[in-house]
Amino acid sequence: MDRFLSLHRLPEDGWAMQLLAVTCLSLAAKMEETLVPSLLDLQIESTRYIFEPRTILRMELLVLTALNWRLRSVTPFTFIDFFACKVDPRGRHMRYLIARATQMILAAIHDIEFLDHCPSSMAAAAVLCAAGETQSLTLLNPRLAVNWCIGLAEEGVSSCYQLMQQLVGGKRAATAAAAAVNLCSNEVLSCDSSSCTTPPPPKRRKRSPPPVIT
Repeated sequence: MDRFLSLHRLPEDGWAMQLLAVTCLSLAAKMEETLVPSLLDLQIESTRYIFEPRTILRMELLVLTALNWRLRSVTPFTFIDFFACKVDPRGRHMRYLIARATQMILAAIHDIEFLDHCPSSMAAAAVLCAAGETQSLTLLNPRLAVNWCIGLAEEGVSSCYQLMQQLVGGKRAATAAAAAVNLCSNEVLSCDSSSCTTPPPPKRRKRSPPPVIT
């Protein structure tokens, strides 16, 4: 639905958005379910509009044409589990590799330089960086990742791997710098607070009583 709306604009209020929602639900059911419900069953009873099956089928054809019949969007997350299994066949560090690679990919999404790399290269680079943080898996290099699946190129994986390392290293440096600034500020505040303490009052000298004249 989001991919279609990125290509075509529809009025937010009205029957068009409801028709698109029902159409996308029907297409998703055909992709995932073995027993697809009828088009009338997909429509909630309390909705404002009830569409005929032929209307939904026409909208399905429009959506498929707009998406070039590619309903599955391939992302780096499609390859993470498979590449993590290639790196760690015994599964000792599988959870860590998947979780860490996911964090790196989510951080890389905001960097425009990663737009030149395909999803499989980004996934391979993220898994390699995550494996580099594990002691028993530090001997991996981008050359080995080329054999993980068809379509991976050594140049693309190496370039994306370097960008991923710079991204991770930059975040670590920023975190360390922020921690250092916080530490220095805390020390300054503690020094200021200690220097601002009021000194103890000076001791008063006892005056001797005046002599008594007899």
